[in-house]
Amino acid sequence: MAAQDYIGSKGESQFCVQIMNFCGRPLPYFQPHFLGEKARTFDYLVELVSSGDRALYFFVQVKATRKGFTKKDKRLKVEMSREDMRRAAACPAPTYLIGIDESGDTGYIVPMLDRMTKAISSIPTTYPLDCTNLPRLYDEVEQFWSSRDMSQQTSVFQEVRP
Repeated sequence: MAAQDYIGSKGESQFCVQIMNFCGRPLPYFQPHFLGEKARTFDYLVELVSSGDRALYFFVQVKATRKGFTKKDKRLKVEMSREDMRRAAACPAPTYLIGIDESGDTGYIVPMLDRMTKAISSIPTTYPLDCTNLPRLYDEVEQFWSSRDMSQQTSVFQEVRP
C-alpha cells in the first residue's frame, strides 16, 4: 500500500472521531456509515442522531493531506477532480467535502453545492469540524430535509388488492 493510502485511511478515522464528538451532550450529533472502498462518489453516509422518527442524512467525501496550507490564504491543500465535484454536487441531498490536515488532526468542512462544478486544489479553513460547527451542520441538514416532502407515495412493487 502506498503512503497516500495510509494517509487516506488515517484521515477517514480522524473524520469519524471528529464528526462523532459528543460536545458535552449525552449523544453525538452524527453517526457516520462508511460506504466502502469502491464507492464512487462519497465515502460516508452520515445520519443525524436523535432526529425523531425521520432518518435524516448527508453525504461526505473525505480528503486527507500532508501537503499543508497555501501561503496566501491559509487554505488546506486538498484536490478533487472536476468530474467528482460535478457528480457530488448533482446529488439531491446535502453533500460536503471534509478536508483533513493529517499532521494537525483537524478537519474542515465545505459544502458541495449545485453550482460547484470545477476541480478544486484547496479549501478554506473557515469552518473546522468542531463543537461550534457540528450543531450548525446538524441544523442545516435538518432544515434541508424538513423543507421537503420526500415520502414515497406509490411503487410498482406495491400489493394491489381487488
